[in-house]
Amino acid sequence: MASSLLITALLPWLGNRDLALAVFRAREAERDPDPEILEAIRTELNLPTNPAEGVMEWLRGAVTGDFGVSWVDPSRNAADVALGGFGVSFTLAALSTGTAVILSWFLVWPRLRSIVRGTATRSSDIMGMALLGTIPEFVLAVVLLVLFALRLRIFPVSGFSSYTHMVLPTLALALPSAGLLGRVLLITIDGIGREEWVRVWRRNGVSPRQLYHAISIRAAGTIAPQVVLFLAGTLASTALVEQTFNIAGLGRSAVTAALDQDVPVLQVIVLTMVIVGIVAGSAAHWLRMWILGPLLKAQGNYASYSVVIARPHGTIPFLVVCIPFLSVLLAMMLTSPTLDVEARLQAPSTQHWLGTDQLGRDLLARLADGMVYTIGASILVTAICALLGFGAGLSGRWAARLGDTLNALPIILVGLVLAGVFGRSIMTAAIAVIVVGWIPLAAHTSTVAAEIRKSGYYTWAQLQGASRTRLVWWHLVPNVLPAVVRHAASRVAHNALALAGLGFLGLGAPHDSPEWGVVLSESIRYAERAPWMMAAPTVMLMLLGVAAALATDTTIRLRWKT
Repeated sequence: MASSLLITALLPWLGNRDLALAVFRAREAERDPDPEILEAIRTELNLPTNPAEGVMEWLRGAVTGDFGVSWVDPSRNAADVALGGFGVSFTLAALSTGTAVILSWFLVWPRLRSIVRGTATRSSDIMGMALLGTIPEFVLAVVLLVLFALRLRIFPVSGFSSYTHMVLPTLALALPSAGLLGRVLLITIDGIGREEWVRVWRRNGVSPRQLYHAISIRAAGTIAPQVVLFLAGTLASTALVEQTFNIAGLGRSAVTAALDQDVPVLQVIVLTMVIVGIVAGSAAHWLRMWILGPLLKAQGNYASYSVVIARPHGTIPFLVVCIPFLSVLLAMMLTSPTLDVEARLQAPSTQHWLGTDQLGRDLLARLADGMVYTIGASILVTAICALLGFGAGLSGRWAARLGDTLNALPIILVGLVLAGVFGRSIMTAAIAVIVVGWIPLAAHTSTVAAEIRKSGYYTWAQLQGASRTRLVWWHLVPNVLPAVVRHAASRVAHNALALAGLGFLGLGAPHDSPEWGVVLSESIRYAERAPWMMAAPTVMLMLLGVAAALATDTTIRLRWKT
């Protein structure tokens, strides 16, 4: 908490800039300032002259709830601007999390029924949830908006003022979360199903209803803390959906503050999200102990009477999904984007296979150029995350503590903060992904390294007097590195979607860039007139997530011992 407060207090001073000039740029982005104007701003806002003074002043104000005024509108308190939409965002996060929990139980019902009846399980269960969990929220939001609001006119296009307004934004957040929660719940139920008491109850004629109830209670003990964390994470990352549906919530306030570089407002939002993350983490830990603690003490460890077989999904489905990407790469070599105003918004044809955009540019050629920005940048960012995570995971516990602090802030919020401090650019978006992206890789490295340090050959090398350098380079690195590289490769798609999301918000690549998130953002204005503009980047982003799921997920099969 102390480190989070310090980082938040230092936000206005990052970049070694003049605060008066930063305030002026937030108000007047195009005009050059005069010295008199800058001095007037210093006097008006009583700006501190150095970082130490600024940090102490902000911390004193934070204790009393005084976070200063907005740089853009000095007549309004920064906290009022930042938290004006908190209730809306919390309602949206709560509705979507509750919906995701209900959907996840429906998704795992076939597996639960198979375990209760003792029949074979289907391998397609976890794959379906894996694919659902890979759909980007902002892509799903655009699809729902076009299909159900613009085309079918069943639900309103924007706002959050009635129950009908809440349906599409809630589903946009809930469906991917249901896939992720469903996978956690499915793995939990599989683990419970391998415990001896389940077989004993089934063989002794316990009714299926009692088995359903007992397994569900056990699974709820594991999933309940995850639901709390999902609620906190959803609250911190509603910006994409709120921007799409024009919802005046906390996420949209963060986007506006980032675009205007209104740092005091961003400070309040960051502090709020850190507090929410810490409270959610504590609540999840307490809930886990409250539900599972007495149960574990009473029942002890269960013996497993099954063998778990993990098999990859195969190369053929993966290669099939990769065909569109190979086609786009071929198009990159054979075509070049041209500007033809007479061919604006043309539907797909033999001349323009994916149609043209609002300026008459061939969408296939533009999509091919954008692959370099979207996937190429993601590969570079992932490599940097892997190096940082690998080094941090081997270095000690400080990395885990720092990671816990940063993990309370999702990539979208970090991107908003950095864009508000340093301005919008693809570099800012990449740094935002790196700031958060190294954390899971560091945790994975630390876990694998801890297991190796407990192994017999590592202990033997220590007893033989091997130096720390030799232990690291000859025993840790060769054994840890392959696992971390595989993990990093699986995160290329995740990081590409994060970069596209920031581009969609206007915080990443420039507005005329072929980056897929930017193209998707431009296409929304023409969604009803030219839906093919949205279709191409949407399908490619979804296929990217599917390819990641096929490449990294495995099918879990159980074989009981005899």
